[in-house]
Amino acid sequence: MRYFLKILSFLYFTGVILHLLDLLDLRLKFSEMSIVWKMWIIYLIAGDMIASIGLYRQKIYGEIAFLIIGLSQIFAYTIFESYFGNQNALIVFHLITISIYLFFKNKKSFLRL
Repeated sequence: MRYFLKILSFLYFTGVILHLLDLLDLRLKFSEMSIVWKMWIIYLIAGDMIASIGLYRQKIYGEIAFLIIGLSQIFAYTIFESYFGNQNALIVFHLITISIYLFFKNKKSFLRL
């Protein structure tokens, strides 16, 4: 589980970098986005950063942030697909990482019995 959390930390830090590039208009045009998109990008920067640091340090707040960010993106990109566009790759990424996380969590609890 420890190595999985470190890998997740790296992936979420990559997300922070990508969203910072958006914020600086170097990847997407943040300056031309609607206020909802701008708020979403800022939310993802903050959430991904908290998750990345917490996962790297193996703290519970990192795991909680990871679950909140992952589930909120799944929710947003499925329910509001017409607004956020097709984000199937991110949906699959979050479903896989959350499933692996839950598998390791359940395995760890099972071993304590």
